[in-house]
Amino acid sequence: MHSIFESHPIDKGHSWTIITKFGHILKKAEKKYGNRDNNYTILGIELTSKNNPQIWFPNYGKSIYIVIQITENCLNDMDRAVFQVAHETIHCLSPIKENKVSVLEEGLATLFSIEYCKKNNHGKSWSAKKAEYINAQILVKELFKIDKNIIKKLRAVQPSFSKISKQLILKTNPEIPELLAKELTKPFKINSGLNLT
Repeated sequence: MHSIFESHPIDKGHSWTIITKFGHILKKAEKKYGNRDNNYTILGIELTSKNNPQIWFPNYGKSIYIVIQITENCLNDMDRAVFQVAHETIHCLSPIKENKVSVLEEGLATLFSIEYCKKNNHGKSWSAKKAEYINAQILVKELFKIDKNIIKKLRAVQPSFSKISKQLILKTNPEIPELLAKELTKPFKINSGLNLT
């Protein structure tokens, strides 16, 4: 069994590590939802002893850096690592230090991680356990039923997911129900982080 950080020789080159997988994940996320904020430098991926993945911001003076942290049980489990990294990749597109993400952002991160894993053979049954993540994901799916390109349209006006307002959603696509726009733009609240099955 190989660590997610270990590349080993295979025919025609080297195997993928979580770092090289992250490059592919980031490319797919930007294609679907718009470019990331290049004011932040993504330093890489590390393991955390915490119970949930997250992004954090090392302080090196005026420079703005991001690190993706994934749980220790990912070390020898590429599928789990990809699922967690895909979720955190969405937060890397428009990072906010205040930890005040919206339902829209968390729902999108959850949905993207599930879909990425299914489409790229990293497990067919990944999901969030906590109801708050599941409900946020369902709301984003409802949004996409009305307008599958809405996120790119919204981010062209307001690049930060969590600063997208109800008014902006309704102005961008008047077919979106006001109640859905209201729910998506609420602050995401949960007692603890992403639990995976």
